[in-house]
Amino acid sequence: MAKNAIELEYDLKQNNIETSTSYRLWYPRAVRRGTLSLRGLADHIADHGSVYTRDVVIGVLTKFTICLVELLKQGQAVKLDGLGIFYPTLEATGAENPVGYNINEFVKGVHIRFNPDQTELDDISSRKLSAQVTFRQRMLFDLNGKPKKVVDGKLVDYGDGDDGDGGGEG
Repeated sequence: MAKNAIELEYDLKQNNIETSTSYRLWYPRAVRRGTLSLRGLADHIADHGSVYTRDVVIGVLTKFTICLVELLKQGQAVKLDGLGIFYPTLEATGAENPVGYNINEFVKGVHIRFNPDQTELDDISSRKLSAQVTFRQRMLFDLNGKPKKVVDGKLVDYGDGDDGDGGGEG
């Protein structure tokens, strides 16, 4: 795990749902940098000074993925210490009478759920994880999705003003 402070960029977006009680309020949204592939993750692990080469890490991760899905299909929860627990759940509609119950008629889907590790040493629950992250604002977007920025304590259109940094306060 990286020892340096990790920065999580966010955009501030204004709620544009007129029927919402939080209409016009501003909320942070984490900037998602895309999805890392298995090969990308293997490269990342190998670059962390691992004695294992990329091909070995890919092999282990591939086998892990296959086994994880197999165990979840069997109803087995799987805990990865320091990360959390993966477990299966069912999405279904209710039956009025259990007599003659046909599961295929009522089950709409099988979901894979995840609970982050919350043991004392490895707690990555949302509140603990947020204390380990440094936040950096990237952009602001108003009700119409138009980019904005804060200049001299005022909200202005992105590109207006003379500071040229494109960021906001925060």
